[in-house]
Amino acid sequence: MFIKFVEFWETYKPKLIETEVHLFSDEIKVAGTCDLVVEIEDELWVIDLKTSNHLQTTYDLQTAIYSKCYEEDFGKKVDRRGVLWLKSAKRGIDKSGKKMQGKGWEIVESDRTQDEDLEIFSCVKKLFDLENPNPKPHIEELKTVIKRKI
Repeated sequence: MFIKFVEFWETYKPKLIETEVHLFSDEIKVAGTCDLVVEIEDELWVIDLKTSNHLQTTYDLQTAIYSKCYEEDFGKKVDRRGVLWLKSAKRGIDKSGKKMQGKGWEIVESDRTQDEDLEIFSCVKKLFDLENPNPKPHIEELKTVIKRKI
């Protein structure tokens, strides 16, 4: 997976803006950690890395949420969002030049707009909130204890 990531990085030479950035939204009441915020060819991208065997619709929702949070937190509009799928069946570069892909990896963008994916997420969140009216963390404090053998 790492070699595939390096190939993506060396091929498209993104400018790193943020990595593992903690994001939140007061408006939609969510938070998360975004894998990458980069600039590629003067466009601001939110990218989430995935190593799963299959892509899920929730990945599109996740990148929409991260984009919304980034815009809210940093005041910058995200131009594009996608999943860097590191287990793709792609065999090499896209000969049409329209898609970012290589051997075993590709950037996959949602077929829906950010607003459409946020609307879907809103429906899912309503169900979660209905079933979890008073969510609380299972653990409120993590104690770190280190013992050294003498």
